Amino acid sequence: MQIGFNSRFLTEMLSNLNSNEVLIEMSLPNRAGILTPINGVDEGEFITMLEMPVILNS
Repeated sequence: MQIGFNSRFLTEMLSNLNSNEVLIEMSLPNRAGILTPINGVDEGEFITMLEMPVILNS
């Protein structure tokens, strides 16, 4: 599967997290990717970030 994300948006999202590990879930190249921090969040805090894919020219 090939899927592209805007690196500027992805970098900005990751820089705002206190987590050293992030789970990235992807299903299809035309569906959004879901980023969830593994650690570094306060108790009771849930963070889910959505990154929309970009069209790749092959």
